[in-house]
Amino acid sequence: NLGVLNNPAFLLKTNFLCNRLGMDTISVSGTLATAMELFEKGFLPEEDAGYKLNFGNAEAVIELITKTAMREGFGDVLAEGGYRLAEKYGHPEIFMGVKKLEFPAYDVRSAHGMGVQTATSTRGACHCRGYTIAPEILGLPEKVDQLSEKGKGALAKHMQDMTAGVIDASGICLFSILGQTPATMVAQLEAATGVGYTLENVEKAGERIWNLQHIFNRRAGFTRKDDTIPRRFREEPAPGGPGKGTVVDIEAMLNEYYKERGWDEEGNPTPEKLSELGLEELKDYI
Repeated sequence: NLGVLNNPAFLLKTNFLCNRLGMDTISVSGTLATAMELFEKGFLPEEDAGYKLNFGNAEAVIELITKTAMREGFGDVLAEGGYRLAEKYGHPEIFMGVKKLEFPAYDVRSAHGMGVQTATSTRGACHCRGYTIAPEILGLPEKVDQLSEKGKGALAKHMQDMTAGVIDASGICLFSILGQTPATMVAQLEAATGVGYTLENVEKAGERIWNLQHIFNRRAGFTRKDDTIPRRFREEPAPGGPGKGTVVDIEAMLNEYYKERGWDEEGNPTPEKLSELGLEELKDYI
């Protein structure tokens, strides 16, 4: 997303720098992309950036990664992340993220399930909380229509709950799902522990985890308006790729998602849902 194409040495160098300096490659690249778009649209002056920050300027990217880690010069501004950068220069709409977290690799106009998954993710635009790319793109465990919104609210809920209950709670690597199913993971957990794990009770544990995280966010001030994706995905048709010409109807999927979760129209867990999950004591936290 930085316009540096067909340059493996650049990719190796930038990934090495981010790893050595303890910075996330997704957030760093998303923040730099925000800066480049601000620059190209005339909102970020060259004298502030210290570079001609056009997309494709590999040299500037490499230098700014280190400056960001050390908070030197313009790197001190970049270190605050893409949202604060865009807000500082008066154009927060340029930031591509959810809940102020930068987007990963996926243009959700080509995988609509990732639209509702990232919109509702409890930590923002994170692909590690429910990887709907597996069924939408990879066909695992079976292929679904990546450009359809129908059923994607239910799909996102299921994958979020399974990820929370099977993978995150156990410490299993997320990407092992590419080589095995949740059922085999649960069988491994049961064989190792003997505590009575089943696919059903592990998914229910994941649902409980997800609701706890969601209630925490609600307590912190998040509302339905935060469960969304950038305007670009909602209003600007994709210029290319599998989703060329499409936009994402996030509201339709969000309504289905809330219904599947047993939440009200504003995204608050109902008393019945809290009781079902054994979380009755949290009803006053919403």
